[in-house]
Amino acid sequence: MPQLGQLLLEEKLVTAPQLEEGLETQVVHGGRLGTNLVELGFLKEPDLARVLGRQHNMPYASGEMVPDPAAIAVCPLKFLDDNDVMPMRVDPTRLTVTVLDPKRLDALDALAFKAGKRIVQVLIPEFRMNQLLRKHCKAFRPLRPIDMNTLRPSKKKAEDEKKPADAADLIDESDFAKLYANAAGGGSPDADVIEGQVVEEAAVAAPSGPSPAGVAQPPEPQLPPLTFAEAQAMLQKSSNRDDIARVVLRFAKSKFRRALLLSVRGDLVTGWQGMGKGVSERAVLRIGVSLREGNSFQLVRDSRSFFVGAMKRTPGMAVFYKLLGGGYPSTSVIMPLLVRGKPVNLLYVDNGPDQLTPPDVGELLIVSQAVTRSYEALIRQRKGPKAP
Repeated sequence: MPQLGQLLLEEKLVTAPQLEEGLETQVVHGGRLGTNLVELGFLKEPDLARVLGRQHNMPYASGEMVPDPAAIAVCPLKFLDDNDVMPMRVDPTRLTVTVLDPKRLDALDALAFKAGKRIVQVLIPEFRMNQLLRKHCKAFRPLRPIDMNTLRPSKKKAEDEKKPADAADLIDESDFAKLYANAAGGGSPDADVIEGQVVEEAAVAAPSGPSPAGVAQPPEPQLPPLTFAEAQAMLQKSSNRDDIARVVLRFAKSKFRRALLLSVRGDLVTGWQGMGKGVSERAVLRIGVSLREGNSFQLVRDSRSFFVGAMKRTPGMAVFYKLLGGGYPSTSVIMPLLVRGKPVNLLYVDNGPDQLTPPDVGELLIVSQAVTRSYEALIRQRKGPKAP
């Protein structure tokens, strides 16, 4: 089967440098290659869906989708979430489902058995599947720029992108509420109230208590902290982005009560992983903070330098701290993690609500430089050896 990148180059939908940049961002931000190319502004969703259909020789779809509730009801929501499938239409003999991986024959066979119908597959892009599962199955998928309508501008707008934002461009509380609720709800056009969404996430973030189904949730495992020397040694051996994240957070945990790694994509900061007191991985995945509101995260991204102090109070940061359980710390530390000189992640640490955070950034700076080297090694490995 031909690789997606090869097909995109054959159809002249992307250039070789654009494909290379897409591979780099995939290493750093995860997700599938097509998702990253769309977010970079190099590829349109309909073209991505069509080429995916060609790659797998099967029907495809793109754009906003609304599944039939009767179709979703054929099996438990957890099954759909676990297997990346979404039933869309049901008739007396067939069940039409959107899929992410058509090779998951075991899941499709199980779904056919549960429904008692023949399965008709339709392939869709990764980010569309995540939006459907987030909205209809309460799935916990990380927010991405495409979910909050903050895609990178086209090259034609590159000069405008460099201009500083006017005051009118800054996002207000009402706009942010709509933006966040729409994204966290999977793209629902009527999700225009944020408080209910935040309350729901705060309940998820609670360390104990019954789930919505009345079943107690097991506590999330907490890995032991790492010393400075251990962190440096493990970063040299990291084989993927998740390994890097765990090492950085375990080291930060040795010095601070809470630590989070956030992804930076254009004008959006999203949650990736977190550790520490009261930090829930599920709540972290719901974090989405717009940098258009002029917050402390924006300052770190633009200056590419660390920040120590009180966080600027904005609508996005209010949601950020609600997802962490509520309450601003007196001071926080934010450290940018750079790749090719660009901030790709933010390491955020604090000691909890109303607490001072010591400005102990010396070893954090050294670890952040080690992360840069680890990322660049993974990028070289992902691209493979250069042709002679």
